[in-house]
Amino acid sequence: MKNYNYNFNRLNVGILVLLVFSLHSCGQKSIPPELVGHWTTQKQLITVRTKPDGNWKFTSDTAEITFKINKDHTVDGSIGSAKFENGKIKLNWLLPTRMTGIAFNIECGKIGKIFENDPLVSKEVQLWLGPIIEGTIDGELRYTQGQAYFPMAGAIFTKEED
Repeated sequence: MKNYNYNFNRLNVGILVLLVFSLHSCGQKSIPPELVGHWTTQKQLITVRTKPDGNWKFTSDTAEITFKINKDHTVDGSIGSAKFENGKIKLNWLLPTRMTGIAFNIECGKIGKIFENDPLVSKEVQLWLGPIIEGTIDGELRYTQGQAYFPMAGAIFTKEED
C-alpha cells in the first residue's frame, strides 16, 4: 500500500514554499535612499483607546508627528510630547504594497504620553508608511501593544530639507 499521506504533505509544503517566495518577490527589497531624512506632519488628531471599566473610552487631541530616518536605518522622533529613539524601520516584504498600501513599518517601541490628557502613561506604537509619492508619504500611527492594532491617527508626512 502506498503512503499517499506522505506525498500529500510534501505537496502542501512545496506549495507553501512557492507561495512565500512569490509573495517575497513582489514586495520591497530594500529601504530607498530617499527615505533617509527628516519627515514631519502638521498637527493631527490622535485618538488613544483605553478600556477602564469594561467599555472602550476614546481620548483625542492634536499633536505633531516627526521622525528622522538615519543612514543606518535607525529612527528617532516624537509623537506629540512623547519621544522615541533607536526605532527600527522594516520593509513590508511579505505582502506587496499595492495590496496593503503599507511599504514600511517603524517600530517606535514604548512611548509616554502623547498629549496632556493622554490616559496611557506608556504605550507601544508603530508608524505604518506607504510608498513615497511626489515627496510625501501617507501613513498611520498604530497602537500595537499585545495583540492590539488600533489605528490612532492618519497622517501625510513631508520631507524637510536638510
